[in-house]
Amino acid sequence: MKHLVRLVQLVIVLAILYPIYYVWDTDRIDNFCESIKPGMKVSALQTLAEESHLNLNAPDDSQRTGQWMTSVESTASISGYACVIRGAVDSVATAQIVRSE
Repeated sequence: MKHLVRLVQLVIVLAILYPIYYVWDTDRIDNFCESIKPGMKVSALQTLAEESHLNLNAPDDSQRTGQWMTSVESTASISGYACVIRGAVDSVATAQIVRSE
């Protein structure tokens, strides 16, 4: 019986903390995505991602021969919340928030 009570308490604590984590994580991605400007170089984008403590899989120098796309996804979102970044060669073209449903 003690284990069941502790399990219920844990579920209650997680139900209280999850919304706080969700808002923090999605706000962090929003701020990052708003900071990206068209024409920004990939090196500046990578620096911005590092300063924001976000994992960005930007194309490296050998892969930047044409159009590319990458994204930064929220770890808190169950339905999918991400900043999708598109570019060409060594510059960013667009950055937008995408919510999958």
